Amino acid sequence: MSKISKVNITTEYLNFLRNSNILSVSDRGVTTTSETFTTTATGAETFTLAKATLKNIRSVVYDGTTLAYGSEYAINLDTYKVTISTVVPAKTVVISYDYGTDKIFSDYPRYDLTPASYPRIGFGVYGFGSETAGFGNVNRSDWRFDTRIYATSKSQADTLLDTLRGKIIDAQTTLYYCHYIKPTNVLDLGILELEKGKNKIFIIGLDVSCPLNYEIN
Repeated sequence: MSKISKVNITTEYLNFLRNSNILSVSDRGVTTTSETFTTTATGAETFTLAKATLKNIRSVVYDGTTLAYGSEYAINLDTYKVTISTVVPAKTVVISYDYGTDKIFSDYPRYDLTPASYPRIGFGVYGFGSETAGFGNVNRSDWRFDTRIYATSKSQADTLLDTLRGKIIDAQTTLYYCHYIKPTNVLDLGILELEKGKNKIFIIGLDVSCPLNYEIN
């Protein structure tokens, strides 16, 4: 495996959260669509999607076969591009994705958002540590995602937490850049008052652990 990249792990986790339907597409403010391309290259080829407001890639199908994220294709949400690592000319590629505004982000919400901006999910990477893991240039890295749920009621926050934990448990060994993922601590982070005495936003934090990632160079 190449050196661990914060960009790669953050993009994959963000794509995973948006694909997991923890918030519905209507709650997120996105639309699901697909585009069809014909390959022209031999080797790697990059495809530019029509929607600049790309939020997540749901699937990439090459010549009838669904490809695996990370090992067979990469995404760049900022430039709305998908790169398939190995193609030959004259094959069909179908890319399914969401575009729009969204309410799931790899950061935390501003305090001046209106009630219409919730429910919402945000996260950051923290506790990123590495240590020697053998002879030669071998590192073992562990990190955690500080994932936060922002909801308009306590019951909504608890329901979203249960859904999120379940999705992470189901995905425990299915991600590419994070070889093993599991939910750990849950913390009630209190409330955010958008206006004094009303419009309370309930916040729950979920630590998500990604241990035992190796860099062998």
